Amino acid sequence: MSAQKLNRAPLIEAIVEIRWKARPEGDPNYNLVIGKLSESFKEYPVYQPLSNADVPMPLAAQMHMVQHQFRASPNGWPLIQVGPSIFTLNETRDNDWEGDFRERAVSAVETFFGVYPKSDALNIESVLLRYIDAIEFDWEKESLLDFLDRKLKTKIVLPPSLFRDTRVRPSPVALDFTSSFRCTEPRGLVHLRFASGQSRGKRSLIMETMVQSTEADVPQMPEGFACWSDAAHGITSTWFRLLTEGDLYRSFQGD
Repeated sequence: MSAQKLNRAPLIEAIVEIRWKARPEGDPNYNLVIGKLSESFKEYPVYQPLSNADVPMPLAAQMHMVQHQFRASPNGWPLIQVGPSIFTLNETRDNDWEGDFRERAVSAVETFFGVYPKSDALNIESVLLRYIDAIEFDWEKESLLDFLDRKLKTKIVLPPSLFRDTRVRPSPVALDFTSSFRCTEPRGLVHLRFASGQSRGKRSLIMETMVQSTEADVPQMPEGFACWSDAAHGITSTWFRLLTEGDLYRSFQGD
């Protein structure tokens, strides 16, 4: 079951990311592809090379470094990023899967593979759908672990003996907790991360829900991407709803 459209969604960013295996000698089609994308991305007419665009191609490819951006408007969102071994679509708070983001993602992926010479020879290593949400939290008044337990149904427990007679306070001032689980539809991994962070200048709890397929689990690209993305979104949406179900979820519905 998918989560409904939320008027006060805590979303910071939604990301589709595709990575492929770097070629030791570099990619002879790379510069050609950037030029073709500038002509083909009609919805993203603002092209900008990043400051690292002159990093040698083999090194940038090994690091999966994005070097070029295509934006819908100057400094605006959504945007597409490309490097010699990576392609991403990034959207921000106005993301709506059914209304816009899915269509953008499928179209962008099809366009990229359509202009890439011999794209069927690309050795795709990973396909990822990632949602980053920021949930405001009063660090001064409440324990983060208690907040996770009460509001997000997630219990992280450390032995009380660690804090007994050690002059260490039991409430953490920072957190970074990640867990991964295998899934069969789509085939791959589901990653869930909780971390301390900031959003709009306020300390927040950052929650990331991700679905990733690697190696043999990668769908046929680009033909299989639409079905893969629907299944991946179904998981992330359901997990978000179930984790926040109750008062927290209702606070995102707003007016």
